[in-house]
Amino acid sequence: MQRRRTWLGLGLILLLGVIVYLPAIRTPFLLDDYLQASMIEGTFPGKRGPFDLYDFINDTDRAALTARGMLPWWAHPELQIRFFRPLASALHYFEHQAFRGAPLLMHLHSFAWWAAMVLGARALFRRALSGRAAAIATAVFALAPAHAIPLAWLANREALLSLTCGITALAAHARFREERRVRDAALATLLFTLALLSGEYAVCFGGYVLALEIVGKRESLLRRAAFVSTFVWPTAVYLYVRHRGGYGSFGSGFYTDPFRETGLFLRAVPQRFATLLADGWLALDDEILLPNTTPLVLPVLVVIGTAALLYVPLRRAYAAQDEARRPQIAWLLLGSVLALVPVLPVVPSPRVLGASLLGIAPAVGMLLEYAWFSPASEEAARGPRSAAAQLTGLAAVALGFAHLVHGPGTAWLMARRQQRSADDFTKHSAELRGQIEAPEDAEVVVIRCMASAFFLPFALDDRGRLPARWRILAQTGHALVLRRDARTLDIRVPPEHSLFPMGPGALFRSQDAPLKPGEVFTVPGVRVTVLDVGPRGPRSARFELDRDLDSPSLSWITEGRKGFSFAELPPRGFGKPFDP
Repeated sequence: MQRRRTWLGLGLILLLGVIVYLPAIRTPFLLDDYLQASMIEGTFPGKRGPFDLYDFINDTDRAALTARGMLPWWAHPELQIRFFRPLASALHYFEHQAFRGAPLLMHLHSFAWWAAMVLGARALFRRALSGRAAAIATAVFALAPAHAIPLAWLANREALLSLTCGITALAAHARFREERRVRDAALATLLFTLALLSGEYAVCFGGYVLALEIVGKRESLLRRAAFVSTFVWPTAVYLYVRHRGGYGSFGSGFYTDPFRETGLFLRAVPQRFATLLADGWLALDDEILLPNTTPLVLPVLVVIGTAALLYVPLRRAYAAQDEARRPQIAWLLLGSVLALVPVLPVVPSPRVLGASLLGIAPAVGMLLEYAWFSPASEEAARGPRSAAAQLTGLAAVALGFAHLVHGPGTAWLMARRQQRSADDFTKHSAELRGQIEAPEDAEVVVIRCMASAFFLPFALDDRGRLPARWRILAQTGHALVLRRDARTLDIRVPPEHSLFPMGPGALFRSQDAPLKPGEVFTVPGVRVTVLDVGPRGPRSARFELDRDLDSPSLSWITEGRKGFSFAELPPRGFGKPFDP
């Protein structure tokens, strides 16, 4: 009977997963999915093979990407975005060919990895918790907002692969440390290797390996070296190959390499760390604590307040556990904090919290079981409750709501937001495709746009063939266009805005490389002169084209909330506003 209940509970969690993540499963191509489809079709400006789908920008083809318009004029001159994810790349490459680029089948494939990941997490939780607490922890982990974007965004599936292999590797590693069996060591080494080849997220599991050595039984230095070797050796080889291959990022505000951009990285660490802790423990979405608009003090205060609320309740629940279970819970909880370190180079988002949730979920499960189902909770319900018991009840209600109600709801909303964004992009790109004759021969100038315009060139053709030339002048909101002469125009934005995003989250240029008035940028077809710079970046620039603005070879478009539309330039000597 107990086994039947266990499997029914697991089946219910998987069914809820289908409901919560249904919008993600139904999402068409999104963002980098178009780039990778173009790579597979052989129409990307640089040659890519089955293992290179995450090599987006490198030294060899940066100039070609700029010439074709994938990179805007303001991109950092040494911009590099390359990830070493050969296993995830090869899987997506052959999947794309087998499924003929059908997004639904690819998303079902992603969901299968999610289910395998949940089963692995459940097995890990059952080693540390009672059956009921493990079931709660499994539900918390499975339905968390962290998995919404990896399921909706096919290019981000490497997170699911890394987590699935890494979780099973971590379980084998824990068994090896407890039972000293060589086969567990070999299995852990193999699975950690597969996790790393799937994506650099697997480095997060090093936090749990380290936590296990800190919390676990004291051993000789030689034995400890043998234990951690299951993770250290694959990671050392992976990082060496990654370094030798020139992988990594540079010049982007979205990714910050801690070795090449140390100062910028260290300045970003406090806010990113506090934001990730708040997102993980409170099941927040990716639009609450935005790095560009949220001062550092806010996530710090949220973390301090959450810690103050949870410290006593978690300590009481921990003390009530069997002595054999306490070390298991302790190293998972410590590991959840250490696992955040490897994801600090990227702008904080719930999508990078999968590994950290392996320690947060069991802590939540432990507390909820203690507060709601333990004998102590039943006795407290029949008589006066102490202040500590009342605080424990309050913390349990808050965490229970955050992870069992708000978390799944937030995951659904995040998935739905991605689906709507992808649906709108698909619709708008199809409308524009129908209005441009021979898209692969077109020369398009985008006056102002939002982020989706950088992926639009790859969506104008079924095989991802780019237009002959694609030029984006500004990525901003309201803009005023002033026509100077037959070939020249100026674009101005309000004082509190910039022609393009700067600071944390800006993909093409880091805040360590600001622009100055008078700087000149020359890209094929356009010469750009920065006229004025404000606190947020350039507020005005002059664009001199290599032909008349009214040339029939040019198509002028702008992007608004209702999609892309053709734009009419103002007469010479006049200005015209353009709005989203």
